[in-house]
Amino acid sequence: MDIILKIIAFVMLIFPTIYQAIAGFRTKDQAVVKKIGWQSVIMQVIGTLLAYFIFIKIGQDKQIAIYVGFMFFMSLAILVFIQNILIYLKNNNDKF
Repeated sequence: MDIILKIIAFVMLIFPTIYQAIAGFRTKDQAVVKKIGWQSVIMQVIGTLLAYFIFIKIGQDKQIAIYVGFMFFMSLAILVFIQNILIYLKNNNDKF
């Protein structure tokens, strides 16, 4: 049962990053990327809290959930940054 709960916690932590990667690269508008980014951030915070409580329930070190949640949060920030740069370059391609 512990392994299943650890897998569920990992999926809750990684899902917002996957969502941002798929949905963010499909759009061509900067406002939509920001909107999807905020949705992903909210999902990441909720996923981190749920993983934290799952780790408390199974007796695992709960700091791991916080560290991994922060790591995936940073990956979200990097993804949004890259997506905004790509949209900027695509929209201003004719000026270069």
